[in-house]
Amino acid sequence: MKIEEAMPQLLHHVGVWKGEYVHFDGDNREIDRHASMLICKLLNEPGKQRLEQSNIYDWPDNSRETRHFVGILNNDKLVIQNENIDGWVAPLVLDETERTLMVLWTKTDDASFRYYEMITLSEDGQTKNRSWHWYRDGRLFQRTLINEKLISRDWQAYDDPSYHHYSPRAPR
Repeated sequence: MKIEEAMPQLLHHVGVWKGEYVHFDGDNREIDRHASMLICKLLNEPGKQRLEQSNIYDWPDNSRETRHFVGILNNDKLVIQNENIDGWVAPLVLDETERTLMVLWTKTDDASFRYYEMITLSEDGQTKNRSWHWYRDGRLFQRTLINEKLISRDWQAYDDPSYHHYSPRAPR
């Protein structure tokens, strides 16, 4: 089965999205803000149905970080496992509009860490909004709010092999 047949909601996320991430501490104080570009693609190769997403984060001081995620279709969810995270993405089946995805991650090197994300796509498919909740030892320590706009469905025009790996932001 192709990934878009198993999870048709993902078709609406394919493309290039630009936006802004705003991070807050557990007391709702802003602690960081930066621009983003996400390149999302669905790849259907025999035996390997997957979503790949490259996240490119840019700060006002001209520093940059890139992250690359691969989600492999496993029944009703995408499983994401790499050197940093272990998690999944799945549609919120109770959302009759089929516009909401849920994400859960843990860090491979920190058993006390949990990250929950809700992604909601606008009815016209041109914007999406995301909220992250970060927990350590069962307590909220950070939130992130993200607003994004669709720039192009043609992800190939923006894709770059340098985005296909983790490249941390240089220390400030």
